[in-house]
Amino acid sequence: MKHIAQVFLLLTLMPGVATAEDPAQAPAPETEISNLSMQVASRLLTEAQELEQNSVNVLRNASHIRKQVNEMRVVERSLKDKKQKDSFGQSIDMLNSQLELWQKQGADLRESSSKLKNYALALIEEGFIRQWSDWVKLTGPMRLQTSHNQMLAHNTQIRSVHPSMLNRMTATPETVKPDSMSLEIPAMTGQQAPADLDIRTFQASRDLNFFAHIEPLTEGSPEPLTPLNEIHKWNFLLSDMNGEPITDAKIEFSGHMPGHVHGLPTQPRITAESAPGVYKVDGVKFQMAGWWVIQFDVTAQGKSDTIVFNLVL
Repeated sequence: MKHIAQVFLLLTLMPGVATAEDPAQAPAPETEISNLSMQVASRLLTEAQELEQNSVNVLRNASHIRKQVNEMRVVERSLKDKKQKDSFGQSIDMLNSQLELWQKQGADLRESSSKLKNYALALIEEGFIRQWSDWVKLTGPMRLQTSHNQMLAHNTQIRSVHPSMLNRMTATPETVKPDSMSLEIPAMTGQQAPADLDIRTFQASRDLNFFAHIEPLTEGSPEPLTPLNEIHKWNFLLSDMNGEPITDAKIEFSGHMPGHVHGLPTQPRITAESAPGVYKVDGVKFQMAGWWVIQFDVTAQGKSDTIVFNLVL
């Protein structure tokens, strides 16, 4: 894949990896390259996390300076002596210039963190797909199966909608009239999901202890698609940050729709470990299209961590 070539120079610097300049050793197999690419990417993710924390600290300092500037402006307005007022104004100007520098540095750090994180996740994803090729069938985001029930809201036959919710609904079609209903109703499938929302089905845990992939187990389609208003199963693939399977994990599943006061209509749970690191999730059901946040709380190998997936169905 494209990023494997880009990271190859980094891999050759790591001990134990054969190169073309070292004829005494055989070339590293593809699985080893994939494993090492995940190791490098894991380091990059740690650096990205550190950059993000640095940006938080810098922006926190900027906020503190802004508060000082506002307090000094209040004092400046109360001064009667012109020299004192001018001196105070100069101090405020100096703080403002510092504030701009801190804000720019914080924004630059955050942008660098985001770029590094996205690149590292792409590397880990590619290595993971290679190592778990027997199990990974879905490499893109989750997509919804076409269904005549796709526009129904909250699994109900009739639903009244407050006017304040109208601007959050799907633009077209504005209304839908299912065969089982006598009235047209607003279709509450649209949500204001962020434009840059990460909807990848491959994600690292918050504290970078685990890496995981999710996909629905559906038959009759070359691509795994997610049904609506139908109970179905998922595979949850769990590894460490080097791609090695995590076995015998304790896993809790939960989900909700941001902006809606409801979660999933069922209580999905892990029912089996089909293979090392491959966990079957039973009882998944989505009663609405839209933006869903799915969370896995994982405890394994003496560590507890959380993995979050954003789905736009």
